[in-house]
Amino acid sequence: MKTNTENSCTIEKELSKEELLYIMEKQKEAFEKLKVLESIINNSPFIALSRDASKDFSVLFISENISQFGYKAEDFICKMAYYDIIQPDEREYVKLELMENCREGSKYITLKYRIMTKKGEARPVEEKIFIQRDAQGNPLYLQSIIFETQTKCSV
Repeated sequence: MKTNTENSCTIEKELSKEELLYIMEKQKEAFEKLKVLESIINNSPFIALSRDASKDFSVLFISENISQFGYKAEDFICKMAYYDIIQPDEREYVKLELMENCREGSKYITLKYRIMTKKGEARPVEEKIFIQRDAQGNPLYLQSIIFETQTKCSV
């Protein structure tokens, strides 16, 4: 008796031209909505940040407007960690708060600390964090909005 496990559950369906056009139109609409959302975020004073909660809080996404602190979004993908820009004497506090809230089952937290600009200036920020969890309650992602709490005004 011969068994074939490679193709045991493969079902193929050929899409009609109308079905394919419908799928492509839905993808186009989703992409356009994503571009609008990206524009709203990048033209606001807020920084959107997503980190991996299950590993080392590595950056998965950071919005382009991190540039207000002198950095580029791509700097956080391979070159540096978000913690690198937190005021050195506050890094441990931020890390411990995140770890404790992830462990305790928190859903939302707010942290206040200082970010070091690329030029070395410390600027106070507030981070509003949503801890996304799986069905078992394990933390998956930290999704944040970060904003400067003290702004300079010029008249």
